[in-house]
Amino acid sequence: MSQREFLAELDASLHAGFAAAGMAELGEYTAPGAAVAMPCQVYVDRDVETIGGLRQFMAGRTEIAFVLQPGLNPTPGGKIEVDGSAYVVGKIISDDGSVSRWTVRNG
Repeated sequence: MSQREFLAELDASLHAGFAAAGMAELGEYTAPGAAVAMPCQVYVDRDVETIGGLRQFMAGRTEIAFVLQPGLNPTPGGKIEVDGSAYVVGKIISDDGSVSRWTVRNG
């Protein structure tokens, strides 16, 4: 097993435990142009952006981290529904091959 495969399994297992404790979410992702949504494991972080070197201002940015799985490839314009809220995927922030973090907007 490669390090990447190990980390993917670890992230999926951790997410399952966090979801059971109410600290992570299960969502439905629909790729642009797709007719069918795909179940996915996500972390939703609300109001995470600070502006200024001394953190003078807060902005209401929301980020979603997708726990990657076969067939799940988040892309800009995709839609994600989580716990009754709908979001549109924006820009990628990071992707380590196991978890992919994106900015999202309400939608």
